[in-house]
Amino acid sequence: MHDFNARTPILLALLTLGGCVQRSDAGSTGEAKSGTAGPTGSAETRLALDVPPGLAVSVDGKPRGKTSQEPLVVAPGKHTLEIDGPCGKASATVEAAAGALTTVSAPQFAGLKVAQLTVIARTPERKPANPAVFLGDWEVPGAAAQPTAIPACKLRLRVVAPEGLGGFVEDIEFEAGKSFVRELSLAPGPDMVRIAGGHFRIGPPGPDHYNPNFQTEVGNLEHIEGWPEIKTYEVDVETFDIDRTEVTAEQYHACYKAGFCGNEPVLSGGTRLPSSANRHLCNVEFSQGLHTPKPGRENYPANCVAGWEAKKYCEWVGKRLPTDVEWEFAARSRKPEFACSWGGGLDRELVCDRSKSFSGKDTKSVCSFPDDNTEQGLCDMMTNVGELAIHADVPGRSDESDCPDNVVIRGSGWDDAWFPPFLPRGCEKRRQREGRGFRCAREVSAAPARG
Repeated sequence: MHDFNARTPILLALLTLGGCVQRSDAGSTGEAKSGTAGPTGSAETRLALDVPPGLAVSVDGKPRGKTSQEPLVVAPGKHTLEIDGPCGKASATVEAAAGALTTVSAPQFAGLKVAQLTVIARTPERKPANPAVFLGDWEVPGAAAQPTAIPACKLRLRVVAPEGLGGFVEDIEFEAGKSFVRELSLAPGPDMVRIAGGHFRIGPPGPDHYNPNFQTEVGNLEHIEGWPEIKTYEVDVETFDIDRTEVTAEQYHACYKAGFCGNEPVLSGGTRLPSSANRHLCNVEFSQGLHTPKPGRENYPANCVAGWEAKKYCEWVGKRLPTDVEWEFAARSRKPEFACSWGGGLDRELVCDRSKSFSGKDTKSVCSFPDDNTEQGLCDMMTNVGELAIHADVPGRSDESDCPDNVVIRGSGWDDAWFPPFLPRGCEKRRQREGRGFRCAREVSAAPARG
Protein backbone atom coordinates (compact mmCIF):
# COMPACT_ATOMS: atom_id res chain seq x y z
CA MET A 1 0.00 0.00 0.00
CA HIS A 2 1.47 3.33 -1.03
CA ASP A 3 0.66 7.05 -0.86
CA PHE A 4 -0.28 7.98 -4.40
CA ASN A 5 -1.02 11.71 -4.02
CA ALA A 6 2.24 12.65 -5.73
CA ARG A 7 1.68 10.45 -8.78
CA THR A 8 -2.06 10.43 -9.30
CA PRO A 9 -3.11 10.41 -12.97
CA ILE A 10 -4.46 13.60 -14.51
CA LEU A 11 -8.01 12.34 -14.09
CA LEU A 12 -7.54 12.33 -10.30
CA ALA A 13 -5.52 15.53 -9.93
CA LEU A 14 -8.58 17.51 -8.94
CA LEU A 15 -9.48 15.20 -6.03
CA THR A 16 -7.73 17.53 -3.58
CA LEU A 17 -9.57 20.62 -4.82
CA GLY A 18 -12.90 21.57 -3.31
CA GLY A 19 -15.73 23.28 -5.15
CA CYS A 20 -16.72 23.28 -8.77
CA VAL A 21 -14.36 24.27 -11.53
CA GLN A 22 -15.96 25.93 -14.51
CA ARG A 23 -13.80 26.03 -17.58
CA SER A 24 -14.09 26.68 -21.26
CA ASP A 25 -12.76 24.39 -23.99
CA ALA A 26 -10.47 27.09 -25.39
CA GLY A 27 -7.21 25.70 -24.03
CA SER A 28 -4.61 28.01 -22.43
CA THR A 29 -6.03 31.27 -23.84
CA GLY A 30 -8.95 31.26 -21.49
CA GLU A 31 -11.27 32.30 -24.30
CA ALA A 32 -14.58 30.47 -24.47
CA LYS A 33 -14.87 27.93 -27.24
CA SER A 34 -18.28 27.29 -28.67
CA GLY A 35 -19.74 23.89 -27.90
CA THR A 36 -21.99 21.89 -30.09
CA ALA A 37 -25.00 23.96 -30.99
CA GLY A 38 -28.27 22.76 -29.58
CA PRO A 39 -31.72 23.26 -31.05
CA THR A 40 -31.64 26.96 -30.14
CA GLY A 41 -28.08 27.43 -31.45
CA SER A 42 -26.55 27.96 -27.98
CA ALA A 43 -23.43 26.10 -26.77
CA GLU A 44 -24.01 22.94 -24.73
CA THR A 45 -23.85 23.05 -20.95
CA ARG A 46 -21.85 20.07 -19.70
CA LEU A 47 -20.77 18.38 -16.47
CA ALA A 48 -17.46 16.50 -16.23
CA LEU A 49 -17.35 14.09 -13.27
CA ASP A 50 -13.83 13.67 -11.87
CA VAL A 51 -14.71 10.50 -9.92
CA PRO A 52 -14.00 6.74 -10.27
CA PRO A 53 -15.22 5.42 -13.63
CA GLY A 54 -17.96 2.86 -14.09
CA LEU A 55 -20.28 4.00 -11.28
CA ALA A 56 -24.00 4.40 -11.94
CA VAL A 57 -24.86 8.10 -12.21
CA SER A 58 -28.14 9.99 -12.18
CA VAL A 59 -28.91 13.68 -12.69
CA ASP A 60 -31.96 15.07 -10.89
CA GLY A 61 -33.15 11.52 -10.26
CA LYS A 62 -32.86 10.35 -13.87
CA PRO A 63 -30.31 7.59 -14.73
CA ARG A 64 -27.54 8.76 -17.05
CA GLY A 65 -25.50 5.59 -17.48
CA LYS A 66 -22.07 5.19 -15.87
CA THR A 67 -19.38 7.67 -14.96
CA SER A 68 -16.69 8.10 -17.62
CA GLN A 69 -14.42 10.72 -19.13
CA GLU A 70 -17.23 11.86 -21.41
CA PRO A 71 -19.08 14.93 -20.00
CA LEU A 72 -22.83 14.87 -19.40
CA VAL A 73 -24.94 17.35 -21.36
CA VAL A 74 -27.40 19.16 -19.04
CA ALA A 75 -29.56 22.25 -18.98
CA PRO A 76 -28.15 25.39 -17.34
CA GLY A 77 -28.94 25.79 -13.66
CA LYS A 78 -28.73 23.82 -10.42
CA HIS A 79 -28.58 20.02 -10.56
CA THR A 80 -28.45 17.18 -8.04
CA LEU A 81 -26.01 14.45 -8.97
CA GLU A 82 -25.96 10.95 -7.46
CA ILE A 83 -23.46 8.16 -8.04
CA ASP A 84 -23.89 4.60 -6.84
CA GLY A 85 -21.09 2.07 -6.39
CA PRO A 86 -19.82 -0.72 -4.14
CA CYS A 87 -19.43 1.63 -1.14
CA GLY A 88 -22.96 3.00 -1.48
CA LYS A 89 -24.45 6.20 -2.83
CA ALA A 90 -22.96 9.69 -2.82
CA SER A 91 -24.52 12.96 -3.93
CA ALA A 92 -23.54 16.48 -4.89
CA THR A 93 -25.33 19.68 -5.90
CA VAL A 94 -23.85 21.81 -8.68
CA GLU A 95 -24.67 25.03 -10.49
CA ALA A 96 -24.03 24.59 -14.24
CA ALA A 97 -23.40 27.83 -16.14
CA ALA A 98 -24.88 28.12 -19.64
CA GLY A 99 -22.45 27.02 -22.36
CA ALA A 100 -19.68 26.06 -19.88
CA LEU A 101 -17.97 22.82 -18.94
CA THR A 102 -18.28 22.41 -15.17
CA THR A 103 -16.05 19.83 -13.47
CA VAL A 104 -17.39 18.19 -10.33
CA SER A 105 -14.60 16.62 -8.28
CA ALA A 106 -14.84 13.71 -5.86
CA PRO A 107 -14.68 15.76 -2.62
CA GLN A 108 -17.91 17.50 -3.61
CA PHE A 109 -19.83 14.21 -3.37
CA ALA A 110 -20.98 13.69 0.19
CA GLY A 111 -20.09 10.14 1.22
CA LEU A 112 -17.50 9.49 -1.51
CA LYS A 113 -13.90 8.66 -0.65
CA VAL A 114 -11.39 7.57 -3.27
CA ALA A 115 -8.42 5.19 -3.33
CA GLN A 116 -6.44 3.68 -6.18
CA LEU A 117 -6.09 0.05 -7.28
CA THR A 118 -3.72 -1.69 -9.67
CA VAL A 119 -3.92 -5.42 -10.39
CA ILE A 120 -0.98 -6.95 -12.26
CA ALA A 121 -1.74 -10.58 -13.13
CA ARG A 122 0.49 -13.03 -14.96
CA THR A 123 0.15 -16.58 -16.22
CA PRO A 124 2.41 -19.41 -14.97
CA GLU A 125 4.66 -18.60 -17.95
CA ARG A 126 4.96 -15.04 -16.58
CA LYS A 127 3.02 -13.61 -19.49
CA PRO A 128 0.52 -10.79 -18.82
CA ALA A 129 -2.99 -12.06 -18.14
CA ASN A 130 -6.13 -10.07 -18.81
CA PRO A 131 -8.46 -10.87 -15.92
CA ALA A 132 -11.73 -9.19 -15.02
CA VAL A 133 -11.46 -7.27 -11.75
CA PHE A 134 -14.41 -6.87 -9.39
CA LEU A 135 -14.99 -5.17 -6.05
CA GLY A 136 -17.98 -7.03 -4.75
CA ASP A 137 -20.27 -7.27 -7.77
CA TRP A 138 -18.93 -4.07 -9.36
CA GLU A 139 -16.57 -4.61 -12.27
CA VAL A 140 -13.66 -2.16 -12.09
CA PRO A 141 -12.97 -0.64 -15.50
CA GLY A 142 -9.31 -0.75 -16.46
CA ALA A 143 -7.89 -1.95 -13.13
CA ALA A 144 -5.89 -4.76 -14.75
CA ALA A 145 -2.30 -3.50 -15.13
CA GLN A 146 -2.97 0.22 -14.70
CA PRO A 147 -3.80 2.50 -11.73
CA THR A 148 -7.55 3.04 -11.45
CA ALA A 149 -9.56 5.23 -9.09
CA ILE A 150 -11.99 3.27 -6.90
CA PRO A 151 -14.37 4.08 -4.03
CA ALA A 152 -12.68 3.60 -0.65
CA CYS A 153 -14.23 1.29 1.95
CA LYS A 154 -13.90 -2.38 2.95
CA LEU A 155 -14.50 -4.46 -0.17
CA ARG A 156 -13.91 -7.96 -1.48
CA LEU A 157 -11.52 -7.94 -4.41
CA ARG A 158 -12.26 -10.65 -6.95
CA VAL A 159 -9.98 -11.34 -9.88
CA VAL A 160 -11.65 -13.56 -12.47
CA ALA A 161 -8.93 -15.29 -14.46
CA PRO A 162 -8.89 -16.35 -18.10
CA GLU A 163 -10.16 -19.87 -18.81
CA GLY A 164 -7.96 -22.61 -17.41
CA LEU A 165 -6.56 -20.56 -14.51
CA GLY A 166 -7.79 -19.97 -11.00
CA GLY A 167 -8.68 -16.46 -9.85
CA PHE A 168 -8.04 -14.56 -6.64
CA VAL A 169 -10.10 -13.26 -3.71
CA GLU A 170 -9.11 -10.88 -0.91
CA ASP A 171 -10.96 -8.71 1.60
CA ILE A 172 -9.29 -5.28 1.66
CA GLU A 173 -9.91 -2.14 3.70
CA PHE A 174 -9.30 0.48 1.02
CA GLU A 175 -8.20 3.72 2.66
CA ALA A 176 -8.91 7.07 1.06
CA GLY A 177 -5.88 8.62 -0.65
CA LYS A 178 -3.89 5.38 -0.70
CA SER A 179 -2.68 3.21 -3.55
CA PHE A 180 -3.13 -0.57 -3.47
CA VAL A 181 -1.17 -2.85 -5.78
CA ARG A 182 -1.72 -6.59 -6.18
CA GLU A 183 0.76 -8.55 -8.26
CA LEU A 184 -0.63 -12.03 -8.81
CA SER A 185 0.60 -15.23 -10.37
CA LEU A 186 -2.51 -17.01 -11.63
CA ALA A 187 -2.21 -20.79 -11.54
CA PRO A 188 -4.29 -23.76 -12.67
CA GLY A 189 -6.71 -25.09 -10.10
CA PRO A 190 -9.18 -23.41 -7.72
CA ASP A 191 -9.39 -19.69 -7.07
CA MET A 192 -7.09 -18.61 -4.25
CA VAL A 193 -8.17 -16.62 -1.19
CA ARG A 194 -5.71 -14.39 0.65
CA ILE A 195 -5.80 -14.97 4.40
CA ALA A 196 -4.37 -12.05 6.36
CA GLY A 197 -1.96 -13.23 9.04
CA GLY A 198 -2.32 -12.63 12.74
CA HIS A 199 -1.97 -14.04 16.23
CA PHE A 200 -4.00 -17.18 16.86
CA ARG A 201 -4.53 -19.97 19.33
CA ILE A 202 -4.77 -23.44 17.86
CA GLY A 203 -6.85 -25.89 19.80
CA PRO A 204 -10.29 -25.56 21.44
CA PRO A 205 -11.79 -22.08 21.80
CA GLY A 206 -12.68 -20.47 25.08
CA PRO A 207 -10.81 -20.90 28.38
CA ASP A 208 -7.98 -23.43 28.37
CA HIS A 209 -9.25 -26.67 29.96
CA TYR A 210 -6.19 -28.76 29.17
CA ASN A 211 -5.40 -31.36 31.82
CA PRO A 212 -2.34 -33.54 31.10
CA ASN A 213 -3.69 -36.20 33.49
CA PHE A 214 -7.05 -36.50 31.80
CA GLN A 215 -7.97 -40.02 30.73
CA THR A 216 -10.24 -40.04 27.69
CA GLU A 217 -11.60 -43.48 28.44
CA VAL A 218 -12.90 -42.44 31.88
CA GLY A 219 -16.41 -41.07 32.35
CA ASN A 220 -19.04 -39.79 29.98
CA LEU A 221 -17.33 -37.31 27.65
CA GLU A 222 -20.58 -35.53 26.81
CA HIS A 223 -20.72 -34.14 30.36
CA ILE A 224 -17.15 -32.83 30.48
CA GLU A 225 -16.78 -29.10 30.06
CA GLY A 226 -14.29 -28.23 27.33
CA TRP A 227 -11.74 -30.46 25.70
CA PRO A 228 -9.29 -31.25 28.51
CA GLU A 229 -7.19 -33.69 26.45
CA ILE A 230 -6.34 -31.13 23.72
CA LYS A 231 -3.55 -28.68 24.50
CA THR A 232 -3.68 -25.18 23.02
CA TYR A 233 -0.73 -23.29 21.51
CA GLU A 234 -0.24 -19.61 20.79
CA VAL A 235 1.04 -19.01 17.27
CA ASP A 236 1.72 -16.15 14.87
CA VAL A 237 0.54 -16.87 11.34
CA GLU A 238 2.00 -15.12 8.30
CA THR A 239 -0.31 -13.97 5.50
CA PHE A 240 -0.83 -16.74 2.93
CA ASP A 241 -3.01 -17.73 -0.01
CA ILE A 242 -5.10 -20.90 0.06
CA ASP A 243 -7.36 -22.58 -2.49
CA ARG A 244 -10.99 -21.54 -2.14
CA THR A 245 -12.17 -25.11 -2.72
CA GLU A 246 -10.75 -28.57 -2.49
CA VAL A 247 -8.83 -29.55 -5.61
CA THR A 248 -11.32 -31.22 -7.94
CA ALA A 249 -11.02 -34.51 -9.78
CA GLU A 250 -10.71 -32.68 -13.11
CA GLN A 251 -8.00 -30.36 -11.81
CA TYR A 252 -6.06 -33.28 -10.36
CA HIS A 253 -6.35 -35.18 -13.61
CA ALA A 254 -4.76 -32.23 -15.46
CA CYS A 255 -1.51 -32.83 -13.58
CA TYR A 256 -1.37 -36.37 -14.94
CA LYS A 257 -2.19 -35.21 -18.45
CA ALA A 258 0.72 -32.77 -18.19
CA GLY A 259 3.04 -35.65 -17.29
CA PHE A 260 4.04 -34.20 -13.91
CA CYS A 261 2.07 -36.32 -11.45
CA GLY A 262 2.67 -40.04 -11.08
CA ASN A 263 5.88 -41.79 -12.10
CA GLU A 264 6.89 -42.51 -8.48
CA PRO A 265 7.08 -46.32 -8.42
CA VAL A 266 8.69 -46.55 -4.96
CA LEU A 267 6.11 -44.30 -3.33
CA SER A 268 3.28 -45.91 -5.27
CA GLY A 269 4.41 -49.35 -4.16
CA GLY A 270 4.34 -48.26 -0.53
CA THR A 271 0.90 -46.65 -0.69
CA ARG A 272 -2.13 -48.44 0.70
CA LEU A 273 -5.05 -48.46 -1.74
CA PRO A 274 -8.69 -47.83 -0.82
CA SER A 275 -10.56 -50.89 0.37
CA SER A 276 -12.20 -52.83 -2.43
CA ALA A 277 -15.60 -52.25 -0.81
CA ASN A 278 -15.19 -48.44 -1.01
CA ARG A 279 -13.40 -47.92 -4.33
CA HIS A 280 -16.66 -46.99 -6.01
CA LEU A 281 -16.59 -43.85 -3.81
CA CYS A 282 -13.36 -42.59 -5.37
CA ASN A 283 -14.00 -39.64 -7.71
CA VAL A 284 -11.02 -40.54 -9.90
CA GLU A 285 -10.18 -43.81 -11.57
CA PHE A 286 -7.04 -44.20 -9.47
CA SER A 287 -6.29 -47.57 -11.05
CA GLN A 288 -5.80 -45.84 -14.43
CA GLY A 289 -2.54 -44.16 -15.33
CA LEU A 290 -4.07 -40.70 -15.80
CA HIS A 291 -6.42 -40.73 -12.79
CA THR A 292 -9.35 -39.80 -15.03
CA PRO A 293 -12.42 -38.31 -13.28
CA LYS A 294 -15.41 -40.59 -13.14
CA PRO A 295 -18.25 -39.38 -15.38
CA GLY A 296 -20.29 -36.67 -13.65
CA ARG A 297 -17.71 -36.23 -10.89
CA GLU A 298 -15.33 -33.83 -12.58
CA ASN A 299 -16.19 -31.08 -10.05
CA TYR A 300 -16.12 -33.37 -7.02
CA PRO A 301 -13.10 -33.24 -4.69
CA ALA A 302 -10.12 -35.35 -5.75
CA ASN A 303 -10.21 -38.05 -3.09
CA CYS A 304 -8.37 -41.38 -2.82
CA VAL A 305 -5.16 -39.32 -3.01
CA ALA A 306 -2.17 -40.03 -0.76
CA GLY A 307 -0.21 -37.25 0.89
CA TRP A 308 2.77 -37.53 -1.43
CA GLU A 309 0.43 -37.38 -4.44
CA ALA A 310 -1.23 -34.23 -3.10
CA LYS A 311 2.21 -32.67 -2.57
CA LYS A 312 3.11 -33.50 -6.15
CA TYR A 313 0.02 -31.76 -7.53
CA CYS A 314 0.58 -28.64 -5.41
CA GLU A 315 4.18 -28.49 -6.62
CA TRP A 316 2.94 -28.63 -10.24
CA VAL A 317 0.77 -25.52 -9.76
CA GLY A 318 3.53 -23.62 -7.92
CA LYS A 319 2.04 -24.15 -4.48
CA ARG A 320 2.33 -26.52 -1.51
CA LEU A 321 0.09 -28.23 1.00
CA PRO A 322 -1.01 -25.89 3.80
CA THR A 323 0.36 -26.48 7.27
CA ASP A 324 -2.11 -27.73 9.85
CA VAL A 325 -1.78 -24.35 11.62
CA GLU A 326 -2.65 -22.45 8.43
CA TRP A 327 -5.49 -24.84 7.71
CA GLU A 328 -7.04 -24.40 11.17
CA PHE A 329 -6.53 -20.62 11.11
CA ALA A 330 -8.37 -20.40 7.77
CA ALA A 331 -11.06 -22.96 8.67
CA ARG A 332 -12.04 -21.01 11.81
CA SER A 333 -12.26 -17.70 9.93
CA ARG A 334 -9.06 -16.44 11.67
CA LYS A 335 -10.93 -16.23 14.99
CA PRO A 336 -9.72 -18.29 17.97
CA GLU A 337 -13.13 -17.88 19.64
CA PHE A 338 -14.74 -19.74 16.73
CA ALA A 339 -15.05 -23.51 16.99
CA CYS A 340 -16.31 -23.76 13.39
CA SER A 341 -16.12 -21.61 10.29
CA TRP A 342 -19.17 -19.67 11.44
CA GLY A 343 -18.71 -19.64 15.21
CA GLY A 344 -20.00 -22.29 17.62
CA GLY A 345 -19.20 -22.81 21.29
CA LEU A 346 -17.07 -25.17 23.31
CA ASP A 347 -19.30 -28.22 23.30
CA ARG A 348 -18.39 -31.88 22.91
CA GLU A 349 -21.61 -32.47 21.01
CA LEU A 350 -20.84 -29.63 18.59
CA VAL A 351 -21.09 -30.55 14.90
CA CYS A 352 -19.78 -27.87 12.54
CA ASP A 353 -22.09 -29.04 9.75
CA ARG A 354 -24.54 -26.13 9.79
CA SER A 355 -25.69 -27.09 6.28
CA LYS A 356 -26.75 -30.54 7.51
CA SER A 357 -24.72 -31.95 4.64
CA PHE A 358 -23.25 -35.05 6.23
CA SER A 359 -25.17 -37.84 4.59
CA GLY A 360 -22.74 -40.59 5.53
CA LYS A 361 -22.99 -41.79 1.93
CA ASP A 362 -20.71 -39.92 -0.45
CA THR A 363 -18.95 -36.69 -1.45
CA LYS A 364 -20.65 -33.79 -3.24
CA SER A 365 -19.58 -31.22 -5.83
CA VAL A 366 -17.26 -28.61 -4.29
CA CYS A 367 -18.92 -25.55 -2.73
CA SER A 368 -22.25 -27.34 -2.34
CA PHE A 369 -22.68 -26.09 1.25
CA PRO A 370 -22.37 -22.27 1.30
CA ASP A 371 -23.85 -21.96 4.80
CA ASP A 372 -20.61 -23.44 6.11
CA ASN A 373 -18.27 -21.13 4.19
CA THR A 374 -15.70 -19.18 6.18
CA GLU A 375 -15.98 -15.42 6.54
CA GLN A 376 -13.27 -15.08 3.89
CA GLY A 377 -15.22 -17.24 1.43
CA LEU A 378 -13.50 -20.63 1.70
CA CYS A 379 -15.73 -23.60 0.84
CA ASP A 380 -15.89 -27.08 2.34
CA MET A 381 -13.59 -26.58 5.33
CA MET A 382 -16.30 -28.16 7.50
CA THR A 383 -17.69 -30.65 5.01
CA ASN A 384 -17.25 -32.96 2.02
CA VAL A 385 -13.85 -34.59 2.77
CA GLY A 386 -11.24 -34.40 5.49
CA GLU A 387 -8.14 -32.67 4.18
CA LEU A 388 -4.41 -33.32 4.08
CA ALA A 389 -1.97 -30.83 5.62
CA ILE A 390 1.65 -30.62 6.74
CA HIS A 391 2.33 -30.97 10.47
CA ALA A 392 3.88 -27.60 11.39
CA ASP A 393 6.76 -27.05 13.77
CA VAL A 394 5.10 -25.31 16.74
CA PRO A 395 7.23 -24.50 19.83
CA GLY A 396 6.34 -26.89 22.63
CA ARG A 397 4.34 -29.22 20.41
CA SER A 398 5.71 -32.67 19.71
CA ASP A 399 6.31 -33.92 16.19
CA GLU A 400 4.17 -36.61 14.62
CA SER A 401 6.23 -39.74 15.22
CA ASP A 402 6.65 -42.29 12.44
CA CYS A 403 4.76 -40.14 9.95
CA PRO A 404 5.86 -40.59 6.33
CA ASP A 405 5.85 -37.30 4.42
CA ASN A 406 4.79 -35.47 7.63
CA VAL A 407 1.19 -35.34 6.33
CA VAL A 408 -1.69 -35.17 8.81
CA ILE A 409 -5.50 -35.04 8.53
CA ARG A 410 -7.66 -32.06 9.46
CA GLY A 411 -11.40 -31.44 9.41
CA SER A 412 -14.45 -33.56 8.74
CA GLY A 413 -15.70 -35.47 5.74
CA TRP A 414 -18.98 -37.01 4.73
CA ASP A 415 -18.10 -40.11 6.74
CA ASP A 416 -16.90 -38.52 10.03
CA ALA A 417 -18.96 -35.42 10.84
CA TRP A 418 -18.01 -35.04 14.49
CA PHE A 419 -14.43 -33.79 13.98
CA PRO A 420 -14.29 -30.00 14.55
CA PRO A 421 -11.48 -28.11 12.76
CA PHE A 422 -9.42 -27.60 15.93
CA LEU A 423 -9.19 -31.33 16.64
CA PRO A 424 -5.87 -32.96 15.63
CA ARG A 425 -6.41 -36.19 13.75
CA GLY A 426 -2.94 -37.66 13.49
CA CYS A 427 -0.80 -38.91 10.64
CA GLU A 428 -2.03 -40.05 7.23
CA LYS A 429 0.35 -42.91 6.49
CA ARG A 430 0.50 -43.10 2.71
CA ARG A 431 -3.06 -44.15 2.25
CA GLN A 432 -5.59 -43.42 -0.45
CA ARG A 433 -8.94 -42.99 1.23
CA GLU A 434 -12.33 -42.05 -0.12
CA GLY A 435 -12.94 -39.63 2.76
CA ARG A 436 -9.75 -37.58 2.19
CA GLY A 437 -9.02 -34.73 -0.19
CA PHE A 438 -6.78 -31.67 -0.22
CA ARG A 439 -6.28 -28.04 -1.20
CA CYS A 440 -3.07 -26.10 -1.82
CA ALA A 441 -1.54 -22.96 -0.32
CA ARG A 442 1.37 -20.60 -0.99
CA GLU A 443 3.36 -17.84 0.67
CA VAL A 444 2.63 -14.21 -0.16
CA SER A 445 5.46 -12.09 -1.49
CA ALA A 446 5.16 -8.39 -0.78
CA ALA A 447 4.47 -6.38 -3.93
CA PRO A 448 7.43 -4.12 -4.80
CA ALA A 449 7.08 -0.40 -4.28
CA ARG A 450 5.78 1.33 -7.36
CA GLY A 451 6.92 4.83 -8.23
